[in-house]
Amino acid sequence: MTEIKIVSRWDSSKIILSGKYESIKDCLEKNKGAYLRDAYLRGADLRGADLRGADLWGADLGGAKEYKNSHDFFKEIIRRQKVETFTNPEWAIIGQIIVHSLCWDSIKKRYGKKVIPIFKKLSKAGFSEWFDKYKELK
Repeated sequence: MTEIKIVSRWDSSKIILSGKYESIKDCLEKNKGAYLRDAYLRGADLRGADLRGADLWGADLGGAKEYKNSHDFFKEIIRRQKVETFTNPEWAIIGQIIVHSLCWDSIKKRYGKKVIPIFKKLSKAGFSEWFDKYKELK
């Protein structure tokens, strides 16, 4: 076990979560729904982490890895984009994904390649895992 500290991105003396955990994923899973507002998660490996209910507002998510299956991460990244980034049809798809928390296989079946422009725009914003996962859609 390792001492894990998640600190504020604005004030590193402000500790949001700390304790002995196997990994950041383990820390997040044992603190489901944690208030992670302004947390410094840059470069964190989020593979399989359950972020359900986590408040990611203002968290530094740059360089995070393995987030492609997290709806909460998706919602937060979308929220950070300018409204004009997406077209009205893209916003309709985004709304369906967020409101209904569609599983990623359902998204693939329901929207096919229509999601590619959304994921391509998120890729340009530094979050390419969704594009990398779905770029082969027909």
